[in-house]
Amino acid sequence: MGLAASQARLLTITSRKSRAQFESMRMSHQKLALSRSLTEISNEYQNSLDQTKLYYDFYGVNSTDTPLTYNLLMSPSSLNDYTPTILTNNQGQVILSTPYAEAARAAGIPQEGLGCTPSSIMRDAFIMGLAAQGVITQGTAEAICGITYNQGAGLGSDNLVNTVQTECTYDELLNMLESECQLNNLTFPGIARPDNKGGDENPDKLVMSNGDKQVLFGGTSLWANGDVTPGYGGGDMTTATESVDEVSFADLLNGNYYLSAEFSTSDKWVNWNGNIDAIMNAIEQITDAFSATLSGMIVGAGDAAAYADSQMQDLAYTPQSENYSCGKTYQCYDSHGNKCDTKDLGRRENSQPDYYYSSMYATDNFLGIAISRYGRAGNLKKNRAEAVASINISDFLRAWFTYFMQYLYGLGTAKANSLNIEWGQDKDKSTFANADNIGDYKFVVEETTVSDSDALIANFYDTLFNQICINGWSENNQVATDSNYLKEMLQSGMMYVTSMADDYYYYQNNYSTNNFIKEVSDDAAIAAAESKYTTQKARINAKEQELDLKMKNLDTEISSLETEYEAVKKVIEDNVSKSFTRYDS
Repeated sequence: MGLAASQARLLTITSRKSRAQFESMRMSHQKLALSRSLTEISNEYQNSLDQTKLYYDFYGVNSTDTPLTYNLLMSPSSLNDYTPTILTNNQGQVILSTPYAEAARAAGIPQEGLGCTPSSIMRDAFIMGLAAQGVITQGTAEAICGITYNQGAGLGSDNLVNTVQTECTYDELLNMLESECQLNNLTFPGIARPDNKGGDENPDKLVMSNGDKQVLFGGTSLWANGDVTPGYGGGDMTTATESVDEVSFADLLNGNYYLSAEFSTSDKWVNWNGNIDAIMNAIEQITDAFSATLSGMIVGAGDAAAYADSQMQDLAYTPQSENYSCGKTYQCYDSHGNKCDTKDLGRRENSQPDYYYSSMYATDNFLGIAISRYGRAGNLKKNRAEAVASINISDFLRAWFTYFMQYLYGLGTAKANSLNIEWGQDKDKSTFANADNIGDYKFVVEETTVSDSDALIANFYDTLFNQICINGWSENNQVATDSNYLKEMLQSGMMYVTSMADDYYYYQNNYSTNNFIKEVSDDAAIAAAESKYTTQKARINAKEQELDLKMKNLDTEISSLETEYEAVKKVIEDNVSKSFTRYDS
């Protein structure tokens, strides 16, 4: 081989050797990459062995039938026992998806919260906002708004509101009482009949008048058929101008109505015990009828009415005795309307005494029974003597209603203590319950029981609403759309679970300590990871084997080229040496 040919061959061998060495290096790098991939999938596989799933297990039976989702926590159902479990951030704010956040905005709840529970108006706005966002149906929203807002839900109260209540003010109550009265159904058997007039013990007439002193009815009883017998006396009192059917409890509470019992006798000592008994018999029946009316009209008023009855019995109604004397409940007046003692009754001369007026007018300022009597001076026993006992029946009814309101306000409270009744005193010493001091108090006049399902759903959203108002809220819609994100947020401590404890208050804690959330191994995910690892590892191993074979062939090629390179190099060196030897010689 000539020198030129040898040199060309050497260059070819060098080029092939460089290419083979480069390819071998490239394959070596591929093997390193495969090794790193194998390490990564091995680590991934090892990590997958710890994969878990979160389940909601409200009833604590270790169930894995219900994966934990945001919608499950925020929607009332038997799965969560109609009790919301709330996601919160590290500031305690309730995490709301976009629809819930829009409802909170519509209700005017600031993100920092209110720190308290608001009115039912804001609660209803929140519920209607949920309907507008499609969280609940319009029908469900209307049913919830029809149920009384439970301001204590989730704040220590375990009571479901399962009634719809209709409320009214004092003025509205009076309007309802306009048609209510049972005066025409009352009878007073202690009063003598017209055909048996006279005697020591029984009064002759029972007369009722309004503030104008007009007779409404008279006679020996209040006839059930409403018949009116003209009253006895002078002036305007001789004509009945109104039937008892036209007098309502509202009229009695607002007006000044009087009830008077007349006693006439001759040749006997005047005994006004029968008059007082008749008055007390009448007023007890009237207040009993009023008590029954209010108890049937106002929800839960039975105990208040019983308290008012007991107070009237203890303080206003004096038991029968053989001789009444002027005292706590009774005040004696002469025929001129002047206060006096019993021994002075009838001592003054007056040819035309107006004993009705004297006793009735006396009760305008005196809270109790006024007793008035006329008899000719100096000879009470043998000459005709007449006596009248009167009360302001409106004041007695107002006193009863005052006791009634004290009980509704709560005995011992400042509002209840602001009302007082002073029997046997001037009326200005008493503070009756009336439109001025009752104010905005609402009487519950009707309750409608709602279905258990509606009550449970309403209580769920009331509880959620209360927590949002107390603690504030933060919007994060991804928690509602990505369950894996929800799990990551809980596992990383970015979100917490706030749930109701046995004391019916809500407390924040980590998901792993929550009794309702179970974390179990995700066997399906682990199996999928193992299959992936096995497949990828086999693919890497096959690639490595292929590279190993190619690298072995390259090593053989490189070794062969090295041998050939040395041989050609030797030939070139020999040729060069011979050339120099020729020239030297």
